[in-house]
Amino acid sequence: MAAFTDMARSISRVLQSSLLLCCIAAPGASAERIVFKYENAADLRGLVNVLTAFRAACLAEPVTSGLPARLVPDGYRIVTRAVHMWGKEDGSFPDTAILSKTGDEDGDVAGGYPIIDFMLPSAKLPDGACSISWKRRWTQDYPDGASRLSLDMAASLPARVSYYLDATLLSKPNDIFAIADSYSDLTNWRTACRGDMLCRFDVNARFDQQGVDVTITSWGEMKK
Repeated sequence: MAAFTDMARSISRVLQSSLLLCCIAAPGASAERIVFKYENAADLRGLVNVLTAFRAACLAEPVTSGLPARLVPDGYRIVTRAVHMWGKEDGSFPDTAILSKTGDEDGDVAGGYPIIDFMLPSAKLPDGACSISWKRRWTQDYPDGASRLSLDMAASLPARVSYYLDATLLSKPNDIFAIADSYSDLTNWRTACRGDMLCRFDVNARFDQQGVDVTITSWGEMKK
């Protein structure tokens, strides 16, 4: 009986230790590699890729120096902003990390690939910052996209942001939506982030005869 009791205590201690290790490891293991689930086309599929990538990169957990490496999508690379903009490292943007498909800003824009941009924590910016931008031409996917898709993408953007990011619009919505050659808007939002916190973000979008141009920028946690 005593031997059975000792064995039970040993098993209990092992289980408690395993649970403790699990709980300690969980925060650091929560970030998973970003996966673009849909074809990166100039339509709802590409927009959903951008919105879900924004949640994973900018809302799920605080920006840290190790976060970009844990999130980098398959086929992407990590470069500094200097390399992304000018093709070489000159030390001008040391606290940056760009998740880039081609490693070059012009190449990413020409290919229509989403760009995930991190400002890593520093003395001047202790919490860091995060944004994702996406430019893609209609002609890469639709010969007549300017006439068929620009109005649909612009008119339905607030509803899609609200749905895919579970977000609430803070800025005043447009009173009138008239048919035009181009549509642009800057909207401000809030949503749940990093567990039980609230974060604010902006969506700067333009849909014109050329294509899609969307940048989503997180401004971090809101004061309650």
